[in-house]
Order: sequence, then structure tokens, then C-alpha cells
Amino acid sequence: MIVLFFCAEFHLVQPKILIDDKPVELNLQQLQDLLESLPGSSIEKIEVMTNPPPQYANEQGGVINIVTQKGKVGKSGRINVSAGTRREGSIHGNFSYRKQGFAVSINAGAGFNRLVGNGYSIRNNIYTDSSNFFNTTNHFTNKNWRPNLRVNMDYDINKNNQLNFVFNYNQNSYDNFNSTEFRNFNRFNDLWKLSRRDVQNEGDHYSPGMNFTYTWKGKPGETLKIIAGYNFSLNRSDRDFYQQYFNPDYTFSGTDSAQQQLNNTKVNGHHLRVNYDKMRDNKKTFLSFGTAYNRSNNHVVVDASYKKKPEGIMVPLDLLSNDFWFHQTVTNIRASVKQLLGENFSFTAGTSAEKTDIGFELLKESGEVKNHYWTLLPFANINKTWKEKLNLTLAYRRSIRRPGINELNPAIDFSNPYNIRFGNEKLEASTAHNFDFVAGRTKTKYYVNLGIGYNIVEDVFSQVRTLIPGEKTQITWENISGRKEYEISTWNGVTLSQKLKVNLSASFIYNVYGEFDKTVRRFRDGGSFTFNLNYSFTPTDLWNITSSFNLNRFANPQGFARWTTSMNIGVQRKFFAKKLVITVNAIDPFVQQQTRSFTYAPNFNLESFNATQTRNYRLSVAYNFTKTAKKQVLKK
Repeated sequence: MIVLFFCAEFHLVQPKILIDDKPVELNLQQLQDLLESLPGSSIEKIEVMTNPPPQYANEQGGVINIVTQKGKVGKSGRINVSAGTRREGSIHGNFSYRKQGFAVSINAGAGFNRLVGNGYSIRNNIYTDSSNFFNTTNHFTNKNWRPNLRVNMDYDINKNNQLNFVFNYNQNSYDNFNSTEFRNFNRFNDLWKLSRRDVQNEGDHYSPGMNFTYTWKGKPGETLKIIAGYNFSLNRSDRDFYQQYFNPDYTFSGTDSAQQQLNNTKVNGHHLRVNYDKMRDNKKTFLSFGTAYNRSNNHVVVDASYKKKPEGIMVPLDLLSNDFWFHQTVTNIRASVKQLLGENFSFTAGTSAEKTDIGFELLKESGEVKNHYWTLLPFANINKTWKEKLNLTLAYRRSIRRPGINELNPAIDFSNPYNIRFGNEKLEASTAHNFDFVAGRTKTKYYVNLGIGYNIVEDVFSQVRTLIPGEKTQITWENISGRKEYEISTWNGVTLSQKLKVNLSASFIYNVYGEFDKTVRRFRDGGSFTFNLNYSFTPTDLWNITSSFNLNRFANPQGFARWTTSMNIGVQRKFFAKKLVITVNAIDPFVQQQTRSFTYAPNFNLESFNATQTRNYRLSVAYNFTKTAKKQVLKK
């Protein structure tokens, strides 16, 4: 399973995900479900493209290409069953068939997991003549059931024409419970308000999608690729809220409230991408042209109601209900040229022009909100490689980050009545000028890379928390003046022997905000740090021992967050001519996932803590079924 972490609070940039060199045009929820459903056995390798091809040169978050297993000639299959002490389990199966110019691979399975955690927050509200405290404690249980299916077919019509078809289906059914206690203290630390709110959240997420690719290869260095796709998702979330109010001595005051929020979202989208690459006759000039079209439609219906007493009936709560359509269309045209200046010495330059159309149909208010704009995105890089395997790259690109439905959605989330959340449909896209220098050296037994970057980010949209009347805070998205980013990163590997390999990577990004945001919003400069260490030890061809360790710290413009760590240790043994594979994993055996963050605003300070029981000991059993082609077929 691949897990991609997203952190809205700390404004991480989402990378562009490719699967077998084809872009995954999905929204955040669809992408997360797809990545979490991919079994590790179906993946051959994961490539981080530091110098991506021209069609992805302007991606702000970088490009990651997931290369899946193609299978051997003949028939092969694999079934994998796993279970863990964290009350999780999964079953996955794979079947692949390859013969001459036709190949098909089918992955299907289902997984169940259960997460338990707790947390607290301490908020100090600061007024002109007084101050008080608002404290919360909570615990939660999240259960998920995830069936999935992926079908990948390749057909070579002839040496010049190829077809590919991919079908994906992902489902996530969940049942989550959260209980939070709210306590108000005066400046003398005397408790004067007390209540408890229970939230039951049940829902389903269905996400089928398909992709079609046609590739034509002409003369050497000439390729035409057409990629088209359609995706659809249906999301249902039913949340019930029950809140009881108590006296300071924890006796029931006789007052309570019950509310309900039913959220139904339908998403459909289609995309088309055309890429044409050609090498000139001089074999030193490479041209690249392309265009892309991406359309997505979201219909969000939110029905809120409350229980009226003493009748005991649910009455519509119009203020917290919503009904709207969100449409986004992105059209792109691009052109670039790559020129060989000498042996292993090249220069690439190009530009793309993108038009973005955004529209809200506010059915509840009978109104519309529209916005459209063009963005010019130039890019250039120069690369030199020496025979000693030393590689230098200097690159510039202008990138764009558009707000999505999560940032624009105006529907109010009132799961916490003292901390209201909603999106901002008036957000503008954020653009950035990215300057990068990368130096790398590759030898037989090691590779070393160092990257230095400087980014000028304009119209940054970030989450901002403010204190509003009623001793409540609200979290929404706002465009801030901008920031400058200074980054340094390294990724390295060493082969100590044929049996032992070690990889290490680290990155540090320091954000510097404008004076307006520092003065008015009390933003503060800060850095984000990531560190990854993993090794693989193979004493024999039947044993394999792997381990990974991750350390992260994310910057928060209104404060800072403490460090988080994760660890995974695995031992694998193969039996019966390597057909039976047994793997034992120890996940976070020493320190479980914890995050502690601090927020400083003009009129309040907030400390938040969350912990999740991630410690897990997992046993996986897999069996491989293989039927290779006959020798005469292989010879042919």
C-alpha cells in the first residue's frame, strides 16, 4: 500500500502523480483512495523526477512517477493476505498475462483498518481588559473498509502503434466516532462552562474511472501520444451531533441539543492531453508540442437540521445548509525545444499558456460566481554531465497552484461549534518563480545529490484562524501577500556490499513572509524539515530485511508544529521455490504518531495535541502462481 500524506494545516504542495508515465487527473480524495489501495506487490519502482519532461515542467510540487509491474511472458498470479494487531486486515490478488503484443494485469482486493486516538487543545482568548481559557479534550475511533479494482491492458498493433486502457474502481466506507469535552475557564482558572459533544460520522465514497492512451511512433525520436480519460465519484457523509451541557460540578444542567448534517457530493470530470515530440535530422535539436484540457464538475448538497423540543422532530437549519455546483476548466498549450550543445551538454527552454475558468452556481442563493484568467508559464534548464558521472542542472520555471474544491467550498463544517470551518470561493490562484540548482554524482557503489532552491511565491492561499464574537474561532482560506522560500535537499544511496544497501534523503525549506502578514496577522517565518533513512539487507536470496525511519517538521505561518516520527521494520522469508512469501512488519514499535502545534494570533494563543495509536505488528502471507510460456514461444 502506498500512503501519501496531505496536511492542509501546514500548506504542503501536492506533487503531480503519474502512473506508468500517464497523469492521474483526480481530485484530492480520489487520488488518496487510489494510492492507498495500490498493493506494494504491483509496483516495480517509484521515480522522483528532478528534471521532468516538458509537459510537466511547470508542476509546483514536483513529479512522481509510479511504475507498475508488467508481468512476464505467460501467466502469473499472486494472492496476499495480511492482518495486524491494530485490528486491520487486507486481501489482495493479482493476475497478469502477456503474450506477444498483448498484456493484461488485474489487481483487486479489499482492506479494513481501525484507528484510535485522542487529543486536546488549550486556547487563551485575549481581550482588551481581560482574558480567559477554552480547553477541549477528545478521543476518536475511525473505521474504514476499502474495496478496489484496477485493470491495465496494453496492445501493440504494430511497431508504430500502441494502445493502453486502464480502469480503476475505489471505494471507501467509513464509520467514525468522536467525543469532545469543552471547558471554559476565567482568568482565575475557575471553570464556569462545561459541555460534551459526540459526533457520529458514517459515509461512503465510490470512485470509478478510466483512461485510454494511444501512442504512435514514427521516425526515430518522433512520438505522438494521446491520453483521454473520464472519472466519477459519489460521496455521502451523514453526521449526527449530540451535545450535553453540564454544571461546573459535572451534574447535568438539563440542556442539550441534537443536530444532523447530510452531505452528498457528486463529481465528474474528463480530460484530454496530446503530446508530440520530434527529433530533427541533425539529431541535436528536439522539439516538443502539446495541449491539454481538463474539466471537472462538483455538485454539493448539504442538508442541516436540528431536533426541536418538545415535539421531537427534525427542523431544517437553513443557515448551515447549501446547494451549489462548482465547475473548473483548465486549458493548456505549450511548446519547447531542447538543443544539444555538446557531448552530454544540453539546454531546454519553452513555455506554456494556461487558461483557467472557475464557476460557482449557488442554487440556494440563485446566484453565480465566475472567474477566468490566463497564466504564462515559461521554463528553462541547462544540464551538463561529465564522464565521471558528475551531473549539474540549473533550472527556472514559473508554476501555478490553483485552489480546489476543498479550499473553495463555502459549506460550513460545524462539527466543533466553537471552531467553525469553511472555504472561500473568492480565492485566487498562487503563482511562483522557482530557481533550482542540482548537483549529482553517480558511481557504481553510491550516488550523491544536492539541490538548492529559491522560490518567490505570489498570492499564497493559506489557512487562517481568527477569533470571532462568542468566544469562537473560525478557520478559512485567504490569499496573503506572498512569501519567499529558501530550500536545500539531498538524496543519497550507498551499496555497502551486495547484501546491504542504504538510502538517505533530507530537505529543509525556510519560509519568509511579507511585513504586512507579519504585522497584521502576526505571521512568523519558519522552516519545514523532512528526513528519511531506509536500508535493505539480503543475507541470502530467501531472506530480506528492510527498515525505514521518517522524521518531519512542518512550518505553520501562525505558529509552529513539533516533530513527528514514523518507523517500519520488515523481515521477509521465502519458501517452496520462492512461491510462498511470509513477511512480518513492526510499524512504529517505539514511538506512536503524535503532533503538537502552536498558533499565535492577534487576540488568542492556541496549543493543540493529537495522538494516534499507530503501533502495529503485521503478518502478511503471499503465494505466487506462475506459468511461463513455452520455450519455442520465447525463442520466437
